[in-house]
Amino acid sequence: MSLFLCKLWPYLAGGLIGWLLAGWIARRLKHSEPPVEKIIEKEVEKIVDNPDHLALISDLEKENKQIPSLIAQIAAFEESSVTGNGRDASTLDKENSQVTPLMSQVSNQESQVKEKIIHVDNPELLAKLKKLEEENRKIHYLEKKLKASSNKNSQSLTSTTSGSDDDKDQKIKALEKALEACKQGPKIDLEAARAAGIKIKDEHDLTSIEGIGPKISDLIKKEGINTFSLLADTQPDNLKETLNKAGPAFKMANPGTWPDQANLAANNRWPALKALQDVLIGGVYPDTSASANSSQKTSKTKAKATTKKEKPLDLEAAKAAGFKLKVNKDGHVDFTLIEGIGPKINELFHNAGIHTFPQLAKTYVDDIQKILDDAGPRFKLAKPGTWPAQAEMAASNKWDKLKAWQDKLDGGVES
Repeated sequence: MSLFLCKLWPYLAGGLIGWLLAGWIARRLKHSEPPVEKIIEKEVEKIVDNPDHLALISDLEKENKQIPSLIAQIAAFEESSVTGNGRDASTLDKENSQVTPLMSQVSNQESQVKEKIIHVDNPELLAKLKKLEEENRKIHYLEKKLKASSNKNSQSLTSTTSGSDDDKDQKIKALEKALEACKQGPKIDLEAARAAGIKIKDEHDLTSIEGIGPKISDLIKKEGINTFSLLADTQPDNLKETLNKAGPAFKMANPGTWPDQANLAANNRWPALKALQDVLIGGVYPDTSASANSSQKTSKTKAKATTKKEKPLDLEAAKAAGFKLKVNKDGHVDFTLIEGIGPKINELFHNAGIHTFPQLAKTYVDDIQKILDDAGPRFKLAKPGTWPAQAEMAASNKWDKLKAWQDKLDGGVES
């Protein structure tokens, strides 16, 4: 019996211990706190404009407000420099004293801008910064212009206040005279004109223009066109309108070449003017003054009508003048010696039935232009205005005169 108990007591002790542990765990579970729901906060990135950029924009906007004021000051300086009055020396000195601090301020602002520019986070701020910086650069330019204007005004004021009223009047008259001289262009060289064979009485003698007689000269001078320079700047249509107003007596006058002739005269290019006038008939190119009925004829018809009267070309004289004159076995000439005509245009003329210099000389410029237009846009830049006149010189074997004139031409037009 005692042996049995000895073997049983470990089991009894283990059961007792298990019962006690089960009771303890039950009591703990019964009295423990309920579970608490935890809230976890997650940080989210938020885009914030760069404060340095915002500060820089604010500074630039304040600085750029100075631009209208600076422009107004410059305008005031320039106006006073023209009128010669309106402010005394003390006012100028006071204004000039402000220039240096302003320039120093602008210099500091520019250096600050360079220091503040950093990587931009907001694209809108970047665009605004760029625009403000471009405006801000105007300040330095305006300050520089303001200083130059103020210095110029100070010098003008000093010179005017130190002199008498008579001195002022003399200076004003001298300036007016210089201005008038600029309007009239270079001084007309009468001796050079006469040496070139131009009949001219004085520097305002418009009758030296081929096609202008004394009465027409008086008409256009009444319109204020009294110099070669002014005539050169007048459109032929305007001259034609003046002639039409004067009555039917001037209906046949053709002013098409008058501005070109006047331009040569105004710039003392008398040999070139003489060469041009040798070609003109009554101030127009040959046959351009034909009647309305004859103008209906085509260039081919005119060319055929003059073929029998063609003079032989002087090949030796052409060569002596520096021209490489080429004529094929059919009598077709190479028009490329005409200034402004190249191989392609030469081919166009021959395809149109124009084979000789007399034929080209008798072809209207409008007809030539039509040939070029029909050939396509590649010939759009060609200027055929002088080609008939050059061809007339070649047909008349005036090779030296043609060479002298071509030295003045650029692509077939007056340079």
